[in-house]
Amino acid sequence: MATVIEGTKLDFKVKSGRMGALRWGSPAAPLVIGIPGLYSDERAFEFLGSTLGSESRQVVALSLRGRGRSDATATGSYGWPAHARDVLEIANLFGQEQFDVIGWSFGTGVGGQLAASAPGRIRRFVSIDALGIPDPSHMAAAAAGAERFGVVFASPDDYVQRAFAGSGAAMLECDQAWRTYLNGNLRRTNGGFISLTNKAAVLEDAQYMMKQDPDAFWPALTMPVLIVRAMRPLLPGIGLAVTQEACDRLTKIAPNARVVEVDANHLCVVMAEATVEAIASFLDRPHLEANA
Repeated sequence: MATVIEGTKLDFKVKSGRMGALRWGSPAAPLVIGIPGLYSDERAFEFLGSTLGSESRQVVALSLRGRGRSDATATGSYGWPAHARDVLEIANLFGQEQFDVIGWSFGTGVGGQLAASAPGRIRRFVSIDALGIPDPSHMAAAAAGAERFGVVFASPDDYVQRAFAGSGAAMLECDQAWRTYLNGNLRRTNGGFISLTNKAAVLEDAQYMMKQDPDAFWPALTMPVLIVRAMRPLLPGIGLAVTQEACDRLTKIAPNARVVEVDANHLCVVMAEATVEAIASFLDRPHLEANA
């Protein structure tokens, strides 16, 4: 596995408050924005950023409001449109008319909302293991991860153990990467340690997402699109986040879309070398718009 490089911390002031981010690569290079999943923050992109960032590409991974170093906002202020506005504000600060977007899980919905609300701004769009409505059994397994938020733990080890127990061993497929992430996802509080992820933010976004039709964004995906599909279930015997039926429908609607299958589960696909290789090839492919 490639060496993980610590990104450069960035802080942005947007209308909703402060937002934290990490950057890998040259500040003068074309922009790639990483949008994490429902539970995670900017550091979930450490492996992708370390390998994709270069002199010719800057990867800026964001913490959505209520996650990581980003401010939590009031009840009723979450959902894809709110997050998409934050992302667009930050993108505008870089002064680049077009930029690439990599969304993982919930972050794909934010990216799709951005594509719909800001036509022409996204050059190429990558969705990591999110497309259409997931298999219901996958959703039930993924929801168990929220139990650790808002709880004070006596030690970082206790927090890590709770997270691994809640994942049903799915994190074990990439355990060292998750142990590193989880230990950095804590702050001290009275009586111990608590996650940087705000539980109220997660729950509100989860409730919002359950009421949405993710297919509604598909007509806005006129740019080249890459779907990275994780082919291992979170738990034995359950369905996948991205169904074959969803892949078949998207490729009919969006001729510039293609699907790459990766031998990893939903929690580990963002940390897989095959994922990085597929994304790098997609972003670097010349004349993609003309030849897709």
